[in-house]
Amino acid sequence: MASNGRVNGKVEIVPTGNEEFDIKLGGGVPFPSLLIIEGPHGTGKTALSQLFLKGALDMGLRGLAIVTESTIRGYILKSEAAGISLTEHFLKGRLDVYSTQFEGSRWGRRSATVLLDMISRFLDSESHRYEVLVVDSLSHMAIYSSPIRVLNFFNTVRLIADRGKLVILTLHEGVLREDLTTRARATCDGYMKLSLASLAGKTVKVLKIVKLKGARSQFDPTITFDVDPSFGIKLVPIALASV
Repeated sequence: MASNGRVNGKVEIVPTGNEEFDIKLGGGVPFPSLLIIEGPHGTGKTALSQLFLKGALDMGLRGLAIVTESTIRGYILKSEAAGISLTEHFLKGRLDVYSTQFEGSRWGRRSATVLLDMISRFLDSESHRYEVLVVDSLSHMAIYSSPIRVLNFFNTVRLIADRGKLVILTLHEGVLREDLTTRARATCDGYMKLSLASLAGKTVKVLKIVKLKGARSQFDPTITFDVDPSFGIKLVPIALASV
């Protein structure tokens, strides 16, 4: 019997808690799975990954987030600003957040390579402590690291997902070479692309679901939404938006 994403007590779907959004997703995010969210700057990658993360935490699952573009405090504040508060889960120890941002740090080929390898090993060794693991984002490390190291990272997170985990990665558009993008899409269970569209002079976000293996029911391949600090993610009728 299915209830709140569980079948006979086992998690199979992670609802986001946003009923309209879950209907569009075919019930929620399949669990376990490896999910990649790709898009240009400002398209809502962090907000979307936080929405999925919060859905898992609300179910009682333990979460880990590794962030590369903000501090720990900044990451939690972003969730507040997006109306997807992770604060309570963080304060109660249900969510661990680690950041690669520290005073004097700079991105370069050497630091990116070292960090990618370190994060890969950390995820592999600590994954037993969590049910959902997020890396937001992979972009800087992928830009500077060699293709073989990037592929090794994807192999590692694939194995982690196969152990019964939900792994979510965010990535800026065009960061990976075309052949690596093809491999990444083949490796993952879910692949989502974000872009921007114009609605009556207002910019909204468009989510295209390229792939979502394990969805409970048929999903909508295109979801148009906006991020509202008061209400979180709000759907926008697609007929009203023009890309």
